[in-house]
Amino acid sequence: MKRILPLFAIILTLNLTFSQTSETNGTTSEEYNYMIRGYEMQLSSGLDMKSGYKVDLINTVTRSDYSFSFNALVRTEEDKLAGILIIATSEVSGRTYYLGMPINNAQLQQSFENDVKNWDERMTTAFAQALGELYATQAILEYKETNKTE
Repeated sequence: MKRILPLFAIILTLNLTFSQTSETNGTTSEEYNYMIRGYEMQLSSGLDMKSGYKVDLINTVTRSDYSFSFNALVRTEEDKLAGILIIATSEVSGRTYYLGMPINNAQLQQSFENDVKNWDERMTTAFAQALGELYATQAILEYKETNKTE
């Protein structure tokens, strides 16, 4: 339990970072459900992308036996971030998890955190490390952009 608290601090910080830079209206329940269920069904069935959206890879981070692919779910008409689709793969269990990190939606944020709490300690620790790396990369890019450094 002690390791989970820092994880949620990182999640909250990362969520606030994306929400401040994305100028989004917040993730809807429909978008959240697409991230946690619909995207997987789309991939497995060979269906077209959900109309009005695109998924852009942000980064993939691997920590020990776990891989986390962070993807931006973007509303194409507005070109705005709708949420972060996370595809987590465990080589330990052989399972793949589809999570949706909502933006500016406290109720959906709680659902996201509950999904992460279902993982074992090793996977949540790897996830916290991956989120930390993603956050650090984002912070560096924002710093370089703001200060026009290389």
